[in-house]
Amino acid sequence: MRASRPLWAILDPQRVAVVGASNTEGSPGWVLWRNLESFPGESVPVSRSATEINGVTAYPTLRDVPGPIDLAVIAVPAAKVPGVIDDAVAVGVRACVIVSGGFAETGPEGQRLQTQIADAAREADLLVVGPNCLGVQNCDLPLNASLSTGAARGGGGISIITQSGSYAMALNAMSDDEGVGFAVAYSSGNRCDVDDSEVIDYLRLDDRTRVICLFAESIADGELLLDVARRTTPAKPLIVAAVGRSEAGARAAASHTGALAAERRAWNDVMTAVGITVARSGLEMLDAAKALALQPVPRGARAAIITNSGGTGTELADLLSVEDIVVPPFSPGLRARLESLLPTYASSANPVDVTPAWTRFVEMYPAVIDEVARSGEVDVVIPVLLHRSAENADVARAIIAAVHRLRADGVRVPVYCCWVARRSAWPVAALLQEAGIPCLEWPERTARAVGHAVRYAGVLGARGAAGPPRPEPDRVARSTGGGKAGEATSAQGGQGLLALLAEHRIPFVETRFCATVPEAEEAALSLGFPVVAKVDHKDLSHKTDVGGVRVSLSSIDAVAEAATDLLALVDGALVAIQRQVTGVELVIGGLREPTFGPVVALGLGGVFVESIGEVCFAPAPLDEAAAVALVERSRAAGLLAGVRGESPVEARDVAPLICAVGDLLMAHPNLIELDLNPVIVGGHGVVAVDARATWTS
Repeated sequence: MRASRPLWAILDPQRVAVVGASNTEGSPGWVLWRNLESFPGESVPVSRSATEINGVTAYPTLRDVPGPIDLAVIAVPAAKVPGVIDDAVAVGVRACVIVSGGFAETGPEGQRLQTQIADAAREADLLVVGPNCLGVQNCDLPLNASLSTGAARGGGGISIITQSGSYAMALNAMSDDEGVGFAVAYSSGNRCDVDDSEVIDYLRLDDRTRVICLFAESIADGELLLDVARRTTPAKPLIVAAVGRSEAGARAAASHTGALAAERRAWNDVMTAVGITVARSGLEMLDAAKALALQPVPRGARAAIITNSGGTGTELADLLSVEDIVVPPFSPGLRARLESLLPTYASSANPVDVTPAWTRFVEMYPAVIDEVARSGEVDVVIPVLLHRSAENADVARAIIAAVHRLRADGVRVPVYCCWVARRSAWPVAALLQEAGIPCLEWPERTARAVGHAVRYAGVLGARGAAGPPRPEPDRVARSTGGGKAGEATSAQGGQGLLALLAEHRIPFVETRFCATVPEAEEAALSLGFPVVAKVDHKDLSHKTDVGGVRVSLSSIDAVAEAATDLLALVDGALVAIQRQVTGVELVIGGLREPTFGPVVALGLGGVFVESIGEVCFAPAPLDEAAAVALVERSRAAGLLAGVRGESPVEARDVAPLICAVGDLLMAHPNLIELDLNPVIVGGHGVVAVDARATWTS
């Protein structure tokens, strides 16, 4: 099955032309031509400087090549690329990969050239990868239409999309050194046409791809990525390493790719909410990819550790706990069975310490792996291989045989090796990885990769938590006059915001707006004591900073005194009288994140909102499952569960308001930011008591 655009022409072509092919050893045209020697289809050289390339007839231009061309790989100077694109359009080439540099990454003139080729390609429906990219590899075909020296081996199921050519080249080194196979290596470069999300959507349907990785220096269309991720993550893992989050990283990304790094504050939460596995680095991304591509997905978070070093096993157990993976004590029955396999001075506890009895490693490691994997007491098995256990190929072969027996018997518990050994022993690790058993270096990297695998199991178990697909926003939204609308309790537009909140089923505490002290007294009597009085004026966004909030007013005299003070704070002020409610204070709001669009935020309200670490995010719109998931991963979840004798509140009780905020953002694209702070949750239900909104004109 193919994606909506014919990306098969890039990754599964039958006929490839190299424009700029050369006989000059070491030149880009020479490297590209040599890399295509293993391509099972037909390769055609195009060169103005030679009549043949390595004995194959060359043609001056694409217009001179007889027959159709699926893919043209272009390696000519930047100024000549527009002419090549014109030739490609004229003869109906399906796709082009432009490895040439000298475009948007170099400045205004390069940007002009890039825009020129992008416009021409888009008008003709010609797919363009790059420019300024390393190229593409389909490791299973094989197709190496790249500048990479050598090709990664196929069969491993890992596909990587990267804006960094160095990461595409790193796959070859990993493949050679560690025995890891790949499916696709796609270097996107400046992305003047094909978006990374289109490639993800194509790989979602690619049977050879089991895990998709994205190494992103910037994300051009975050909303498209979220929509594609919602379709992808229930089928296969999508791992994203987004770099450029620091100030220095953002500068480097901008100079390298020609795209400014966007604000990243909410990125992790938003991507995680749609099932994306977020890695902190490219190395972590590749570790997680190995774990998820080579072994079955864990069914839970219980791990068994098998080691011949107590200290290393303890360190790994500690690091797994950081990932919310438990290392449970074994049952007496399992311990008795393990003790029959181990020396008398070994430990059958978890971690299992087989001791340095290296002459028995070949029998003990596979036997213990088999016993604990079949026990039903764990979901993950992690043998730690170090020193003699790592350097003995017979131990590796015995582990491979044990894992194969487990799979033959239908036991799907994954086995990951924690590798702590000299580099000279990597050929042994390669044996394991070629057999589908990942070797992850050192306890810290192992724990992080296994944590990602376990969390992806949670994605599969909570398919509804990603929320509904994002529809096209309603572009005919009502006008708000632009600028900041001020407080929801403001007569200068705030009452209109209150009406809008009510229209979207967002509960707000009953409020009366008063211009005089007698009006405030009458409002308090009508609402019932105790009440809250707040100054209300469009220029006073933070009322507490000016002493503009009075709480627990329990008498007419107290209301009169408060109203007198508040009305005098600024000319034209009103006083808002509200029925006082108590409970857990939350902040629930929404904003238009520059990359990912409408996003809902949830955290602890009041003073806690000043700490960004207390706030969680999810992309709008949300359904009930997604809203509940947002509550449950927030710091607010602990307070809602009930503390200090308070009655517990279910996450689903807060979910309708969260969903309503998301719907409001989707319905009004000129609503830039909405803050409901605080929202008070208690025996009275869930109500907002303050709100601010910012609109564009």
